[in-house]
Amino acid sequence: MEVNISAGVAEKLLIHKVDPKVKCPPMAARVSGMVVVAIETDRPGNVLYPKVLSGPKLLQQSELDAVRQYKYKLYLLNGTPIVVETTVSIPFDLSNSC
Repeated sequence: MEVNISAGVAEKLLIHKVDPKVKCPPMAARVSGMVVVAIETDRPGNVLYPKVLSGPKLLQQSELDAVRQYKYKLYLLNGTPIVVETTVSIPFDLSNSC
């Protein structure tokens, strides 16, 4: 069985988060924006099949690499752990951090 849950519910189940490591682009290419990734978690809470839905291309790979390392609490439905689909959104602003 599989269920789709909101990003807000999924965020409350997140027990291990990894910040993306983004290489600073040349001065002319400073980027900011939001990368949105669709994920599926297995019953133990591991991330499976992350797929970028939107966001600046320069930031997408860093986001995917980070999200693959996330770990979630079990999501129970009627006491049974189930597979979950959701999205993860991370805002970036490289203009002040590089």
